[in-house]
Amino acid sequence: MGRKGTAIVDVDRGSSTVRSKQAQPMDPTTAQERAEARAGLAELDRMVEGMDLTRAQMDRERATPRATVGELGHPRMARQLPDPTATRVPISDRQKKARSKTRNQVQATMPRTQLGAQRDLVTRPEVWTEVNDALSEHAGDIQALPERDQTHLRRVDRSIQAYEAVNDRTHVVYVNVQLPHYINESNLDGYVRNNFAQGDRIALDRYSVGTHQLHEAARLYDGGGMVTLEIQTRRGAYLGRSDKMDNTRHLLPRALAGDVVSRGRVSFTDPDGRRGSRMVIQMVTDD
Repeated sequence: MGRKGTAIVDVDRGSSTVRSKQAQPMDPTTAQERAEARAGLAELDRMVEGMDLTRAQMDRERATPRATVGELGHPRMARQLPDPTATRVPISDRQKKARSKTRNQVQATMPRTQLGAQRDLVTRPEVWTEVNDALSEHAGDIQALPERDQTHLRRVDRSIQAYEAVNDRTHVVYVNVQLPHYINESNLDGYVRNNFAQGDRIALDRYSVGTHQLHEAARLYDGGGMVTLEIQTRRGAYLGRSDKMDNTRHLLPRALAGDVVSRGRVSFTDPDGRRGSRMVIQMVTDD
């Protein structure tokens, strides 16, 4: 989250869609309480990991999903955040095919209940809104949700973890954030620079849908007061296509957090060479 004076900006607090998160300002006391709640959940999860339980039992007792990232296939597969001054370009067809191949392999062996839960989450707006609003209300604590919702979300978690376990590369994922209504294009850049500094902590209590291409994220949502998180991570599951269609969607897990490393306006090109620009906040997740 970002801060300026007495105002705190939480990029994931407002009710959102798969196209964009909705940031909300909040008072410092509330922001601190939510940060302490997340720290408490992390401590409880560490305690669970030390119990004499099976892996399945520990996963059921955890408040947040554990990372299950596999080994990096090769140093070249460690995709890094672009230089802040670099023009963002479309990813190669080779990268799309590699990620899609992993997705197909994982989904072919995934239980139907897990695949169905994942698809329900990302394709049914009412499901997306209901479960993510509940997660946000409780700072990411799944244990505070009704048993039916816990079962559904743990299936989603396992579907993401199945991809993470066999994925051999790092991702750079672009997630849109709609800033508060009083922010427009005339004061957007200054607002972001004043409210988000290097080292600031960003917590994403909800699930997030992003893309691997900045131009694609900009096309998904390009309203006023829009900023995009440029996230380096090993987490999440690729949902995009392997062909020449411009579809590189990526589902990030709930309770994801990381640190801001830079922010600024960057340029991008689309597959036809058209140029654009976007205000970007670069962050690296804990993994």
